[in-house]
Amino acid sequence: MFLQMKRFVVKEGYGQHMIERFQSQSLITEQPGFLKRTILEKKVRRGEEEIILLIQWESEEAWKNWEKSPAHIQGHRERAGKPKPDFILESSNGVYYDRS
Repeated sequence: MFLQMKRFVVKEGYGQHMIERFQSQSLITEQPGFLKRTILEKKVRRGEEEIILLIQWESEEAWKNWEKSPAHIQGHRERAGKPKPDFILESSNGVYYDRS
């Protein structure tokens, strides 16, 4: 199995906004090889909230097919040149192999 992890630290009060955004229906869930989306929330600390999005794929190839799909590319084109929302304090993205 192959996992993509996206981590967001947001201003206090915006965690639910991110959760709702990730819970909404998305083309990714229809992508061949998509297995599961998990949303993790860390409780508030010092005015910040942390949201982690885990996306599980059957394989790295399935993930790569999503990354180069017209739907995924179009979504990035629509956001190109726009600043990230000011409530996002930091974000990171990584990919991992599940070796269990």
